[in-house]
Amino acid sequence: MFYEKIIIQEKLIFKKDNILIGVSGGPDSMSLLHFMMSIKEKYSLSVSVAHINHHTRKNENNIEQEMIEELCIKNEIPLYIGHFQKKTKRNFHEEARSFRYRFFYHIANKIKVNKIVLAHHQDDQVETILFKITRGNNINGYMGMKKELKINDNISVIRPLLDLSKEEVLKYCNENEVPYMIDSSNLSNKYTRNYIRNNIIPLFKNIQPDFNNKIMQFHEQIKEVNDYLQENSIILTNEMIILHKEDRIVLDLIKLKKNHRALIRVILINIVNLLYKDKFILTYEKIKNIINIIFNQKPNITFNLGKNMYCVKEYDKLTFRIGMENFEDFQVVIDSFKDYLLPNGMKICVEKVEEKAKINNKTLFLCYNSSVWPLLIRTKKNGDLIKTKIGKKKISRIFIDAKIPSNLRKKWPLLVDEKGEIIWVIGIQKPDFSNSPNCQQYIKIEVID
Repeated sequence: MFYEKIIIQEKLIFKKDNILIGVSGGPDSMSLLHFMMSIKEKYSLSVSVAHINHHTRKNENNIEQEMIEELCIKNEIPLYIGHFQKKTKRNFHEEARSFRYRFFYHIANKIKVNKIVLAHHQDDQVETILFKITRGNNINGYMGMKKELKINDNISVIRPLLDLSKEEVLKYCNENEVPYMIDSSNLSNKYTRNYIRNNIIPLFKNIQPDFNNKIMQFHEQIKEVNDYLQENSIILTNEMIILHKEDRIVLDLIKLKKNHRALIRVILINIVNLLYKDKFILTYEKIKNIINIIFNQKPNITFNLGKNMYCVKEYDKLTFRIGMENFEDFQVVIDSFKDYLLPNGMKICVEKVEEKAKINNKTLFLCYNSSVWPLLIRTKKNGDLIKTKIGKKKISRIFIDAKIPSNLRKKWPLLVDEKGEIIWVIGIQKPDFSNSPNCQQYIKIEVID
């Protein structure tokens, strides 16, 4: 039998699999259920059925449900029914599809299923690819549906009918007297998918009768290219990552720019998939914008990808992050010798010492005799200047010269004396102390974390 040959060759079903079949009541899913029941004993399969009643076609939905219930009772197959009611302003098909998959995953986890089996066929694949093309997508999206998709370590979604046309499915139903119902809503052109199915594809078939196979050839070649890119990008993706936290991934921009743009596209998709747990599609336009940012001469750029996801370029780093930090101006009074934890996360130690040690950018020594408490640590204000050997210099220019990312400049701490003069851009720039007196004691201020 052709179905069995496909399933065995593609290694989609193994002996003793515990499977959950999504059954709508149409010819596709009913033929799939019939076939799975026919090989159930041969492969020692545990078979269950999940059905969604969408409550959209008056009594049709209930008749479908009753037909499936009778069939499952007759064949002693466990049946799980979900009831969908549209609740948001989202596209009906998108909301219903999301509900179906959540329901399938819930039941699969509940009854320890390892395969969710869906009845998408070749015509569905053609529609999906055309739909993706009209909406715009990335190379992974243009491939359409996969025959097998791992949800997690325990569950996979399989589509064993993807090589079969609708005509072959109907032929199977007729030859095996499989009962089914036709969804009357499929005849409506209200939704884009239906319009493509009912109007666009017939036009293409007038030009090319073998249109389905031509699209499947396109699908096969796109898949081969994507598989090749994925193979090469997996190692590269790991090499690019400097930092990986729950809310952000930081990439080495210098290494990333050395790759071919086709590989960069796939690496970007991989990174977003690593970071964003829910479905997030990097469209062609978004990827193009990110690539433009990567090769732009500007050192600091932020791009809102939507769904609270941001791409931030900061000199030689490219960060993908969920959410943006909001920092308020702060000031901390320094009036005693102790450790201070600043609002930006920096920790400093203030102590009294008898002599200076080695001076570096993380340590500042002030004459204790001439210093007047309190000192102040605050964030930058417009027009801030610091005195240097060659005159006063803008704090904003110091940040640029030190290549401090723009988002860090807002919260970078400055040490200010009692006169309001900036003594130190902490950790970066000190003032000119060439005429400072010799002191008996010093205030030592050191960045310790």
